[in-house]
Amino acid sequence: MKGQQVKFLLIIAISTMMASCQLFESKTDARVIAKVHDAFLYEDQLKEFNIPSGLTEKDSVALLTEFIDNWATKQLLLYESKQNMTQKKQDQFNKLVDDYKTDLFVSHYENGYVQKKLNTVISETEINQYYEKHKQSFLLKEDLVQARYIHLPLSYTNTSATKKLFTRFKIEDKTELKKIQLGFKKVDLNLENKWRTFDELLTSIPSIGNFKKSSLLVPNKFFQYKNDEGKFLVKFEKVLLVGEPGPVVYVKETIKQIVLNKRKLKLKKQLEKEIIKDALQTKDYTIFE
Repeated sequence: MKGQQVKFLLIIAISTMMASCQLFESKTDARVIAKVHDAFLYEDQLKEFNIPSGLTEKDSVALLTEFIDNWATKQLLLYESKQNMTQKKQDQFNKLVDDYKTDLFVSHYENGYVQKKLNTVISETEINQYYEKHKQSFLLKEDLVQARYIHLPLSYTNTSATKKLFTRFKIEDKTELKKIQLGFKKVDLNLENKWRTFDELLTSIPSIGNFKKSSLLVPNKFFQYKNDEGKFLVKFEKVLLVGEPGPVVYVKETIKQIVLNKRKLKLKKQLEKEIIKDALQTKDYTIFE
């Protein structure tokens, strides 16, 4: 009888859910669907459950029953956990829940305020000023290089002329190298003067790792060698070693993020001061002596 009653309630709940676009609205006289000790599951709480369209009545009842069983399982586990826990420990947990709830609401409000007020424009001047003031905060943990290279086939016959263009590297030389680069196996002229780590360079030309690193990492160092893979022309324009300050262009994005975070913190402090000031003026906040 009891099972039939539960099934009857489930069918009514499902019918109501399918017939209404708004599912359920909370009512003080809502029907009780299930009970576990002092916890009750009301019909209007079933709005948390969405029945997929196209199911038969039998499948819908089965899914809804599973939903209710899951609720009951959680309530039973919660009850048993409290039975095996001291009141002091329960109070500690309740405080953690209250603190988390408070932090969640406050964080949401603060983030909305910051997003609305935050100035995200950071000028090059501000970046450079921050860099100069905090240069020692950007010490390198990896060697950096500005380098270019050409990997030529072993059969390549115009090595001397290409080497001359590569080492002189004037505007007309760059233009000529781009014209003939189809004859190279691999090339990176680094025309934008980008910094990369030495390990990143090794990824592009692994064979350079066969040589002593300290002999390579020298500014304006030209290096030429040949092996079974071909002929190599490598030029290290600039070099920065571990422990030296990274170049501003390399740490630019990090500085931007730091500046933005500082602005966000400032706005949050501003909000705190404003909200206290307003509350004191409106008497919503009172200090009793």
